Amino acid sequence: MPLSLTIKSRSTRNKLLLWLIQLFLLLVLLIFLLQFKSFTVVADINKIFTVEQSDDVRLVSEQVEQSQLRQHVLLVGHPQRDIAIKHAEQAAAILSQINGIDVTVNFPALPKLNNVVDHYLLYQHAFVSSAYRTVLQSNDAPTIFNYQFSLLSDIGSPWVAATLESDPSLSLADFFNQQSLPTSALKHEHGYLTAQQQNQHGEDIYYVLVNFVSAGTGLDLNVASNIATKVNELKHLNTKHVTGIEYLVTGAAFFTASASNSAQAEMAIFGGISLVATLLLILLIYRSMLSVLCTLFVIAISMLYGYIALRLFFTEVNILTLVFAVTLIGIAADYSFHALSELRFSKLNQHNPLLAIRSSLLLGFITTTAGYLILVFTPLGLFQQIAVFTIAGLLGALLTVLLVYPSLSAVLSKHTAPIPNIISKLNRVQQTLLDKRTHIAWQVVAVIVLLAVLVGVKNNDDPRSFYQSSADLIAQQQQITKILNVHWDSPYILVAGDSAQQTLQRSEQFLTVLDELQQRQVITDYASISQWLPSIAAQKKSQQLVAQAQKDGLFSQLNGVLGHPQWQQNKPQTQLDIATWQKSPIAPLFNGQWFEINNRYYSIIKLQGIKDATLLKSTLKDYEGVVFVDKVADVSQQIGEFRGHLIVIYAFALASAMMVFWLRYGLFDAFIAVSRPVLAMLIALLLSAWFLDGLTIFNYVAGILILALGLDYCVFYAEHGSCKKITLTTFISALSSLLVFAILIVSSTPAVRQFGFTVFIGVVVVFMLAPRLALVSKRNI
Repeated sequence: MPLSLTIKSRSTRNKLLLWLIQLFLLLVLLIFLLQFKSFTVVADINKIFTVEQSDDVRLVSEQVEQSQLRQHVLLVGHPQRDIAIKHAEQAAAILSQINGIDVTVNFPALPKLNNVVDHYLLYQHAFVSSAYRTVLQSNDAPTIFNYQFSLLSDIGSPWVAATLESDPSLSLADFFNQQSLPTSALKHEHGYLTAQQQNQHGEDIYYVLVNFVSAGTGLDLNVASNIATKVNELKHLNTKHVTGIEYLVTGAAFFTASASNSAQAEMAIFGGISLVATLLLILLIYRSMLSVLCTLFVIAISMLYGYIALRLFFTEVNILTLVFAVTLIGIAADYSFHALSELRFSKLNQHNPLLAIRSSLLLGFITTTAGYLILVFTPLGLFQQIAVFTIAGLLGALLTVLLVYPSLSAVLSKHTAPIPNIISKLNRVQQTLLDKRTHIAWQVVAVIVLLAVLVGVKNNDDPRSFYQSSADLIAQQQQITKILNVHWDSPYILVAGDSAQQTLQRSEQFLTVLDELQQRQVITDYASISQWLPSIAAQKKSQQLVAQAQKDGLFSQLNGVLGHPQWQQNKPQTQLDIATWQKSPIAPLFNGQWFEINNRYYSIIKLQGIKDATLLKSTLKDYEGVVFVDKVADVSQQIGEFRGHLIVIYAFALASAMMVFWLRYGLFDAFIAVSRPVLAMLIALLLSAWFLDGLTIFNYVAGILILALGLDYCVFYAEHGSCKKITLTTFISALSSLLVFAILIVSSTPAVRQFGFTVFIGVVVVFMLAPRLALVSKRNI
């Protein structure tokens, strides 16, 4: 055997052995991660974005979000109450079969008026409304009597009759008159909570509440799927048009299951179409089933690398990441295209068959990876996950091509085939365009004009617009909200303190402000524990105020009207603390509005009908320990800031590319190389804004990928010139990428659709502009 063949054989065997060793280590790592590292897939769109928050806000927000994820509501409706109850029991029994959730259909009685009164009477005169307090502080007996007499004359208030005998001052009755219960639509009947509403035909429908929560923290994707499946079975078992039974559901499980099913379907369809189309393209061009199998192998290895990287660096991955993972098919296949073209259409180096394109492959990997690497340092979790998956996948594809393909070179290059005629024609067109060069000044002007137009484009930073929930689920959620009369907004006010009493004091001092905001129609309503539980300090002041008024004889006129002798305070004055109040009949109605975390105490004030969040937020800044929490607004603000940071990211990416091209080709040619993908990115963004009615962060992030892919194409033209082989390779590469991103345009998720559209336009434009870099090449053009 000739020495050269022996050296080649040894070299290829060593490369293949090295690849097998790293694959073995990789599989060992995967087995370890599967056994010992937790990993979950979530479908919550809010999980995509991470918001910088203070420790207090972060801790409570996590508790609130966990509670929201766990809570689910099922309303079973029918014109006959008994039938509705019967099917509610059936639904509860079926849902109880699911492991991981606790189902409730029988509830304790709602707090009755007498029970509430009895609990509060233990702390006599501790509860005085702000209006009653103002009257007492006037120290004017006629004014006090007129106020008390108006209370006596209010025949619509049940509190007066319930408290008059025990509290002749009517302070407690007045206190209760100022309050409103958080929920009033539900009625407790024989252990069931029911609500009543008329349908569009004027018929009364009775709804029975079935409540269920996930037993652990958060919501497992499998549990969510099981819940949605069971409810769908119920609906099929008792169809509304046959039985008259209506099922209304809301909760994270149903939205999660819907998003998961949609994403899984898109992954299967998009991935399948992209893969089949890519493989058919290879078969058409290279006329070899082995080439198809090799490319399929490279794609599979790249997906394996990406999946292992996700499991290694993340414990929780959003399902949208897996939808975007489909794009790796078109990008990873590029490495196989370059290698196959080199092996089939070039004179090979016997010692290293891929030597001629090795530097091009490495430079292409560096430029593409640099674009994705920037996304790793963004504050948005989804982009971090996509970046890690793609970088790892491209590394796997690169190693596979460089280390495995040389072993197959003899087989792959055995039957050389002529380059297709369409590629030869395309190459001639590119050669013609090279002779019609545009002056560099016009290119600079074009970039400036495009940038100026882009500045005026409308941007949409609302994260709710990135994801499209099921219309049916949204309609059910709105109907349940109307039936239960629960209309609280998602933003809330968080009050924090080092002690329970400090938190209550901070809450109650803000109630006056909320009343003023309500009068000014900045908000419609609010619900705070402090409305029902003043701080101990406030209770003591109330007791002292009433006692002084009694001592001064300010209640004498009312006592005369009632026929009561002058009453005396005989019982020792006590105050109601938070621990005792939480055992009261009224406390369950405020579940989720009080937290104790790490020896800090937190109270949540729910809000309704927020008209001016900016004014509300600015009002809070003067109050210590009081914060307005609006995650959607915070995420929107962060996205807007990140969009500004992208300018720096773009500049860094372009500067890095300029440096690489400058060192290799010189300053002027480096500018030419960088300007091509920049023009493509700007054109893609402007066309996206035109067709999509504005831009989102997903369009701007797509610009990074356009830069990365564009620089990849430029590298190959700069390294090898405008030969037919490079025209073939870049054409197949661009076409395979277009197949992937074109499919994303029909996604049901707006974020995916926006991303795919922008990259699709960018790849088309950069493919047309990249051949200009052939003038840089020192090779035959």
